[in-house]
Amino acid sequence: MAARPGPGPLAPVHRITIVTAFLGALAYLAWELNQLVQNRDAGSFVLAVLAAGVAIALGFYLRNLRARLEAKLSPPPPGDRPAA
Repeated sequence: MAARPGPGPLAPVHRITIVTAFLGALAYLAWELNQLVQNRDAGSFVLAVLAAGVAIALGFYLRNLRARLEAKLSPPPPGDRPAA
């Protein structure tokens, strides 16, 4: 059976997983910011900064995910295939 061109069935699942992780990171960031406002200690500040960093990193990853998946999972053009 011939393989279909384009991203495979795991591409949408990966995208959903990353979106879920991004939303979870935003929720955790909100929780840590709440803790920082209530406690005002160094530990809460460090955790809030780390949570913000993770949320930003996941946001950039998600932003560029489609292009990377298509580049990796798309078959090469017919002229670029090595001779068998």
